[in-house]
Amino acid sequence: MKRLGEILLERGAIAIAELHTGLEACHHNGGRLGTQLLKFGFVDEHALLEALEEQLEVPSVSAAILRRAPEELQRMVPLQVARRLQAMVFERKNGHYGVAMTTPRSPATLEEIVSYVGMDIKPHVSTEVGILAALAEVREEPEVSRPRSNGPGFVDETDAWQFMWTPPALRSTDLLRPQTHPSVDDVPLAATFPELSPIPGRGGSATPEYLDDETFGALLREAKHRDEVGDLLLRRAAAVLSRCCLLAVHSGRIVGWLARGTGVVVDDVQSFIAPLDVPSVLSKVGASESFLGPVPPGPVNDEMMQMLGDPAPSEVAIFPVSVKRRVVAFLVGDIPGSEMSPDEREQLMAVARKAGIAFEILIMKKKISA
Repeated sequence: MKRLGEILLERGAIAIAELHTGLEACHHNGGRLGTQLLKFGFVDEHALLEALEEQLEVPSVSAAILRRAPEELQRMVPLQVARRLQAMVFERKNGHYGVAMTTPRSPATLEEIVSYVGMDIKPHVSTEVGILAALAEVREEPEVSRPRSNGPGFVDETDAWQFMWTPPALRSTDLLRPQTHPSVDDVPLAATFPELSPIPGRGGSATPEYLDDETFGALLREAKHRDEVGDLLLRRAAAVLSRCCLLAVHSGRIVGWLARGTGVVVDDVQSFIAPLDVPSVLSKVGASESFLGPVPPGPVNDEMMQMLGDPAPSEVAIFPVSVKRRVVAFLVGDIPGSEMSPDEREQLMAVARKAGIAFEILIMKKKISA
């Protein structure tokens, strides 16, 4: 798996300083690298879609085609769900529905879309801006009834967990607002690389929102969605780890989910997918065991290391997130240039256990309300 920034550089679509600016914007404001590059005007939609096609190995679809899609297709997935999944049906061809997505390799997202569409789909990749802009033009209407089940999810027969797995919800307000390049006098320089454009911040970095144990526990008790639990877990882990991500276990595969920290890119994490039965450091982590140390070479291990970004980790920490003693996700991260103390390792193991309990509570609530 190549990283999106590497592909854009190889294609000559962006300069190295522009890539660093986009990465720095991700670090300070969150979001996708592709979206940040579009907002700065460093890359156009066509070049970004070509790079995404190469990275994800699926066809792409432009924002113009999405806006022209028949309304009855645009409405096949309820708007609230479509915005959450960042996905939209745009065509019917040869017995298949074409679906534009930001995460076309996510098996759980595909299954949720199929639960509404009711037949085979053909995933396409599109930009976050293009999908949200097209959905913004679709009229609101009451959401349809809950989709039917498509088989077992993470934990045995629990269908509720299956439908709780979604990509991180992102807001469309900033993406759809016309972008202008602020003057250097108006915006404090937030970049740490040389030759970078100034980064308009949101009152502080998106990454250093660390949580202590007490705050983490309080917020965890109030969480209503799986993504909220995942985000809280990363915010607590970020107090120890310089960069970290969450990988979810779904239908026998490990897929990228959420990311936080310097150098790690959401686009690259969410393009990660690996079979669970292929030997790797991840497949050897049990429900009550963690891993800390250098990662041996191997196809899955190499992709995981690359996913964490630059500089390459010298050693990686992996903590399982379990529900009923079954691993449903992995917390993966490192501290470039530093070692993790035994106390920090125990802290993160306890944090991962608490997140697993929160996931189990959400499952039970889903069952009760069904």
